[in-house]
Amino acid sequence: MAVERASSSNAFELLGLPAQFDLDPQQIERAFFARSKEVHPDRFASAPAAERVAALSRSRALNDAYQTVKKPVARAEYLLARAGVTIGDNERLDPAFLMEILELREQLAEARVAKRTSEIEQLCAAMRARRDAAVGKLPALFDARELPAIKDQLIVLRYLDRYLEECDTALDED
Repeated sequence: MAVERASSSNAFELLGLPAQFDLDPQQIERAFFARSKEVHPDRFASAPAAERVAALSRSRALNDAYQTVKKPVARAEYLLARAGVTIGDNERLDPAFLMEILELREQLAEARVAKRTSEIEQLCAAMRARRDAAVGKLPALFDARELPAIKDQLIVLRYLDRYLEECDTALDED
């Protein structure tokens, strides 16, 4: 089995999975472990150095592919990029959404400074639910092949993820 670097090959092909968003997490895990057994470097411990290096490279590529495919947002971004749609650094978003996120970040910062842990936890829980809902919209968007809407949803998810990172930082301080 020829397994190449995930960056130069298709992550789905490396795992033997269909290139689609809607995949069962257990199916992804089973595919990864099955392929891992085939390419694991330990199987090549007594092989010549070049084969050991190649096995390590194949194993690393498989691990990279697994990390991409197992996470819904990473999988969505990967599929979007394969469709020729990229997300830049300065993408336009609804100004009302941006204002809302700014206000939520300010609220989180105030709660953080005042050490109101229960308020921070509530804000974080609300944002996790919002993120889950946003991820939950992706399967239907992929089914409908709504690439611009998928892109917009992924940009929104980046903002929500940044907020959740701030939540984690705020909670780690206590």
